[in-house]
Amino acid sequence: MPDTHHGAGQQRRGNPPSKCICPQCGYKADKSPAVPCWSMRCPKCETTMVGG
Repeated sequence: MPDTHHGAGQQRRGNPPSKCICPQCGYKADKSPAVPCWSMRCPKCETTMVGG
């Protein structure tokens, strides 16, 4: 049976982000290796941060 979930469970290739960025206001914070950006909230506007 063919695998219908191509890419499921695979991690992104390349270097991990060094900063977490708020997509709404542009606030930047240093990324901690143990904490994913999506689990952080911007201290200025409470939006979920993204890697950048």
